Amino acid sequence: MKVRLDSGEDAEARTFDGVVFTVWSPRAFAPGAPICFSATAEGDTRHFEGRVMGSKRIDDTHFEVRLRFVNLRRADRELLVDRIRN
Repeated sequence: MKVRLDSGEDAEARTFDGVVFTVWSPRAFAPGAPICFSATAEGDTRHFEGRVMGSKRIDDTHFEVRLRFVNLRRADRELLVDRIRN
């Protein structure tokens, strides 16, 4: 699932276990930093906000960013679980 960071960069959703959401991002984020992004699913764009748990470099162009959502509606949680295979 592709996501767009509020800074304009594209990232890729990798895993979501219902609590921790992992994306591959072109940039790192400090632990505790706010992170906002949007995802389009079924023609509907949804906006999400979370707090970064940590980032680590995975290759020359990507960082694995783990985050927890600040507030997540049940419908959005179900959508993410359905779209992202762990």
